[in-house]
Amino acid sequence: MDGPDFPILGTEPIAVEFANTRYGIGDERIDFLGTARWIEEWFTLVSARHGLPPSDEGLGGDEARVRALRDAVHNVLSAAIDGQVPETGAVDRVNTAAAAAPTHPRLDWTAGSPTAHRLDTTGGSTAVLGRIATCCIDLVTRPHSSILRRCGSPDCSLMFVQNHSRRRYCHPSCAHRDRQARYYRRHLKGATS
Repeated sequence: MDGPDFPILGTEPIAVEFANTRYGIGDERIDFLGTARWIEEWFTLVSARHGLPPSDEGLGGDEARVRALRDAVHNVLSAAIDGQVPETGAVDRVNTAAAAAPTHPRLDWTAGSPTAHRLDTTGGSTAVLGRIATCCIDLVTRPHSSILRRCGSPDCSLMFVQNHSRRRYCHPSCAHRDRQARYYRRHLKGATS
């Protein structure tokens, strides 16, 4: 059996990509972190792209903790999108993960231009999950947290950061499907009148 086609948008912050592993609406939900193997595959795909610290022991062996943090991050980001207060347990879980793996900035100044990097004070899965929790906190507390959105396609549950004022969909494929559906509804309505 091949691995799943993960819903990785590729341009979103790691906390958004992590929350999006709980995909679907109603009875058609898919847990893309449903098995230890899928957890390992997902983290392998996103780690390099998001600069996550390496985890020698792997995250698949800690399935319950990974899914619990994912559900908490999903709850916090959804609440921010909907203008509601997240569940207290979700906030506590995000804070606990962030506190377990604090980071600090490191200034590098080479060739005349300064750059900052985040250094983790811990390693392994604690550092990885802490980095995701910190990203979640940063997203919902920054001045423009209202740029968090849920995809405008009725059959999609993915979240994204709106980087353009006219963006309504998580991915061009959702925009295309929604345009097609509207086109067919208009033409079907005109044909039955």
